[in-house]
Amino acid sequence: MNGNRRGPSEPTGRPDLTFNPLAAGIGVFTAVAAPVAAVGLSLSGHLHTPVAAGGVVVGLLSGLAAGLWLDRRDGRVWNGPQL
Repeated sequence: MNGNRRGPSEPTGRPDLTFNPLAAGIGVFTAVAAPVAAVGLSLSGHLHTPVAAGGVVVGLLSGLAAGLWLDRRDGRVWNGPQL
């Protein structure tokens, strides 16, 4: 009497990984700007403000570029076959 026994289940495969472009942009901004700004603020003299501001500007540009790139690809980093 088998009842409702199921056979071996098929693997479901990997989920389709998509990322939120805004969250990725904020993450890239933080990863780029925070270390440069921290080093810039720790410098003595008149160099600390331009270095910190430069880190924030480079971080903003990097985060914007990453977010726009990811948005253009519909949140997918890799469009190729999944392994």
